[in-house]
Formats: sequence, structure tokens, C-alpha cells
Amino acid sequence: MMNLAPSLVRLRLPLIAGALAAAGAALMLWSQAERDNADASLRQHTTRLTQARAMHQAARETDTAARAGLRQIEALRGQGLLDTPDRRAWQAHLLGLQGKLQLDALEWELGPFAHAASRDDAPSTAQASALRRSTLHLKGEIAHEGQLLALLERPPGSASAGLFLPRRCRLAPSPPTEATDAQALAIDCEIDWLFLQLPATP
Repeated sequence: MMNLAPSLVRLRLPLIAGALAAAGAALMLWSQAERDNADASLRQHTTRLTQARAMHQAARETDTAARAGLRQIEALRGQGLLDTPDRRAWQAHLLGLQGKLQLDALEWELGPFAHAASRDDAPSTAQASALRRSTLHLKGEIAHEGQLLALLERPPGSASAGLFLPRRCRLAPSPPTEATDAQALAIDCEIDWLFLQLPATP
């Protein structure tokens, strides 16, 4: 067995210490890199978890709003506000009343369906209102107020369709004519028939 020179023995201890120090430094660097990677992974998983919770909460709120909207739609349908009024039946009803009450001087104009809440100053890109109406304009002469009440009633057989709403009505005594000595009443009335028209689903 060879004996190491005293100078080599003295150099061996610093070399071992240096190697141990280098290994310790490398271990510390590796440990720090692993911890940084673990922290980044934790932050990434935390972000994904937060996003998943937010999406879950949004889905729950959307589901709640959708269920409430469906209940409102069913309530409106139950009240007949989603049923389109029958304008032909309205016309036939007026013709029947004109003959029954002998209202030869009665005239009317039944307007087309139109948006009830449209405004002149509304932007062209604004969504159209779902509220629609058809307006009846009555004009002429009647014998007494009872005949007017009959004209302002909803046509029979359509009690559950829309909202029948007299909007404006003016009465004024009409002077007797040569044909009759009785004083008539001149009328000028507008009646709205309102209903809701839901937008078509895409």
C-alpha cells in the first residue's frame, strides 16, 4: 500500500469540502426550482378552480333565470296574452251589432297589428317591443250610451285572447235632423286589443 505524500493528504480535505459544498449548492438550486414549479402549478390549479366555480355559479344563475322566465311565459299564456286576437271575428261582431242596433251611421276602421311601444325617437337598432296591438277607430252616431257600451265590449268567444282596452272615447250631443226628432250622440272612440308576440327562437 502506497503512502500518500503529506502534501496530498493536506489537499484532500479541501477538495472533499469543496465537492460537498458544490453538491449542497446544486441540491439547494434543484430544491428551489422544484418549489417554484410546485408554486406555479398550485397557482394554475387555483386559477382553474376559481374559473370553474365562476362558470358553475353563472350556470346556476342562468338556470334560475330561465326557469323564472318559463314560469312567466306560462302565466302570460294562461291569461291569454300570448294569443293573437281574431280580427275577422271582431269585424263580424261589429257588423252584427250594427245590424242589431240599427246603427246605420256607424263607421269603423280596424287597424293592422303594430308594435304598441314604438317611439319616434327610438334608435333604428333598438329591439322592437314584443307588445303588439290592433286599434279599432269607431266614429258615427248612436241613440244612447247603452249602445256604446255594447260596442266597447270584447267580442264574444275571445275572452281569453289578449287585453281589450278602450283607450279614448268622446261623446257629444248631435242635433236632431229632418229625418228624426230624437237627439243622437256623436261618438269618436279608439279601442286597443293588446297581446304579446314573443321573438322567434333561432
